[in-house]
Amino acid sequence: MTVDEQLGTEAFEKVIFMLDVVPTKDNIQEFAMQGNLYPEPIDETAWALPGYLSDDYNIFLVFAPNVLNHWTVTCAQVAIENGHDITEMSNVVPTGTGMNAVAHASKAGAIELLAYFKTLEANGLGHFDDEVWQYV
Repeated sequence: MTVDEQLGTEAFEKVIFMLDVVPTKDNIQEFAMQGNLYPEPIDETAWALPGYLSDDYNIFLVFAPNVLNHWTVTCAQVAIENGHDITEMSNVVPTGTGMNAVAHASKAGAIELLAYFKTLEANGLGHFDDEVWQYV
């Protein structure tokens, strides 16, 4: 699967980024975005990281064992008030669905996210999967 060729397509909607390494407090720095933005715990298991933020559309990346008990990175839309208070979070959607939504808002934002995931992949932390959705 060539992910960058599929970004923005209907086929990409079902793509999920599968984690090969489980994030923990001891290794969370390996999942940094832009070198200094780290996922934060949202409960005793899951982590969240702002993936795309704008005045009218915000996506967080959710790191959790939420697809057949496999660790994945999925996307959730969030509402932010006062510049930093998260007041709402949607149910998670596949990575590809979230990235396509970002691409509609900002092609540059989607390309930045794609670069982040490719960095995780190059570092052996995870990979894109376009078939796991068939088993959910």
